[in-house]
Amino acid sequence: MIVVKQLLNHCSSAFGCHAELYQSQEADVLIAVFPPTKRRGWWTYVTLELYRVGASECLMYSYKFERDMITLLAHVADQVMRNGENRLHYRLQPGEVFPLESPVQEASCLDHVIVTPADYEEDGFDYFTNGAEVISFMMLHAIAESEAMFARRHGLDALEELFACADVDSLDFMRTPAI
Repeated sequence: MIVVKQLLNHCSSAFGCHAELYQSQEADVLIAVFPPTKRRGWWTYVTLELYRVGASECLMYSYKFERDMITLLAHVADQVMRNGENRLHYRLQPGEVFPLESPVQEASCLDHVIVTPADYEEDGFDYFTNGAEVISFMMLHAIAESEAMFARRHGLDALEELFACADVDSLDFMRTPAI
């Protein structure tokens, strides 16, 4: 529990506010939800206990509070935990794709997430260490199945380049796929 408190403090310092904590039935993982601030115009959802299996924590963002994001993040956390149980020395990696049980929002076609570095965050946030643990923070982007297939074939860099050319807004869950 000490590491969880340290992670929560790390996030609170970086985001400039305190979080509401949620426990989801989908996975035995604590999720912190940070509201927008003047500096950050979006809600931030952060896992706080995945480091035990994947040496990483996951972040997701939305423009408005979405309770379903907690369930979605917990579902992905459950997949990460199962991967960690099945592989020795598992570490969550950029480019990993996870299918969702349902689209990220009703009427959305985004039904997968892809792991990326925490690009939306200030330098120094993406890793936390307390001297004993080194934990990375990874961002999850909601993507469509066609984008997931493209990423699997061509890699994360190619997908990010495609998104930059198509001016994709990663927080728009109702966007049309870039492919």
